[in-house]
Amino acid sequence: MTLPVEMEYREVETSGLELGGGAAFRFRWALPGEKGTGPADDSLVESVGSMGIISPPVLADRGDSLEIVSGFRRIAAAMGSGARVIHALVFDPRAAGQSGVLALWLESSLYGQPLSEMERLTLASKASALAGGGTGEVLRFFSSLYGRKITADVLEKLAALTRFEADIRLAVHEGRISPGDLLQLEAHPGIDTPSAARLLAARGLSRSSRREALRGLLAIADQGGAVFADFAAGYDPEKSPLEEAISRVTHPRMSFDLAALRRAAAGIELPPAASVKLPGNLEGGGFDVEIRVRGPEDLSLSLE
Repeated sequence: MTLPVEMEYREVETSGLELGGGAAFRFRWALPGEKGTGPADDSLVESVGSMGIISPPVLADRGDSLEIVSGFRRIAAAMGSGARVIHALVFDPRAAGQSGVLALWLESSLYGQPLSEMERLTLASKASALAGGGTGEVLRFFSSLYGRKITADVLEKLAALTRFEADIRLAVHEGRISPGDLLQLEAHPGIDTPSAARLLAARGLSRSSRREALRGLLAIADQGGAVFADFAAGYDPEKSPLEEAISRVTHPRMSFDLAALRRAAAGIELPPAASVKLPGNLEGGGFDVEIRVRGPEDLSLSLE
């Protein structure tokens, strides 16, 4: 890590350090000892408890208090292991300047536990606020982080995604919905983004199913905001999978035909080793039903 100014190695009492979500430089979703942590955080607490902090945190001396710039997880792990005093690198933020502090903080975010998508968004939101917008330095950092060019407009849109309620932010953190999904929903005037996001973030929905469901929700919204609102309000996950419910709205005739096909297939008498493979949807005027026998002989039935 590049240190922009001279640092003082100092003994610091942990009781005076602010670790909460309101801390200016915190971007982690959860710290060791908080709800939502995982095995990596437990291992860090055990490691710090037995060997101490190997790489000291970096703190800014604000005169009347010390502010954590990097090392939130390490400090939380130390406190979780019972430590009341730690050693840290302390610097004068006036000597570094705002840009120097920002550069130090952004660089430090690249070390340690990989960032979740929600942590990236939090980092974008706080970096934009601290820098007063998408400065060249900030945009270069996030372009490198995301592996593509990030403009000031894109950064602003990413930062704005942190405004959603906690359940949606948790879904982003856990990878059940992506920032890209949210941006697509936000761009459609007929969609209530929180309602759609909660449908897409349902646990157990695969990535491919979520992509299909996203396209379907956008198609429903193309029919009008009222149509989407009725669908979102009336959908019951206990009665049918999301993709099937969407299909009944976007392709009502196909859904009817497919339901009839399932009923017909269920009535076909097959040998015990046989199975029926049905299409996922009906496109055009024809469809195939394939019956495969896993024994020595194969049987195929095609309906047109």
